[in-house]
Amino acid sequence: MATVFKTVTLAILLTLITGCARYAVTDFDGKAGFDRYNSYRFAERDDDAVQGLDAARIERALQQALTGEGFTQKDAEPDILVRYRIEDEVRTESRGPSVGLGFGFGRSPFTFGMAHSPVQTREIREGQLVVEMVDPTIEQVVWEGRGRRYLSENQDREERTKLIDQVIEAMFEQYPPQP
Repeated sequence: MATVFKTVTLAILLTLITGCARYAVTDFDGKAGFDRYNSYRFAERDDDAVQGLDAARIERALQQALTGEGFTQKDAEPDILVRYRIEDEVRTESRGPSVGLGFGFGRSPFTFGMAHSPVQTREIREGQLVVEMVDPTIEQVVWEGRGRRYLSENQDREERTKLIDQVIEAMFEQYPPQP
């Protein structure tokens, strides 16, 4: 009985771990020395841009992740500039056509029927969160994280915050990168 419990617990943990990992991928410059990056600042936004609620959630999650990796926030001459954006993507999902056949017994001794449905398509809008770390001395991206998770307009603020936190946490599970 104990072995079954351990096996089930391990299976659940593996599912949780792989569940987070599929929401984020990272890439990096193999020549960058990540051990020398200790401070960061968020990159400048457009002066006309108003920070939305999700942008504030993203920044809070990034601050927490970067602090957990040993970074300190610095306004003047940071080692890394952090920038982020949400790239909108539209994907098409289609189903059909389908055909069904059936046999049965009804008023007559034997009945045969056939049904079909047309092809159904719908567009699904998704947002992909992209986080980049830019080395300001060489003005080049040295690390990039991409997360994909659907945020619905029907979700309340706690759900949205939780999803953003999960994506950023999944990104930084692989930081610092090992060349």
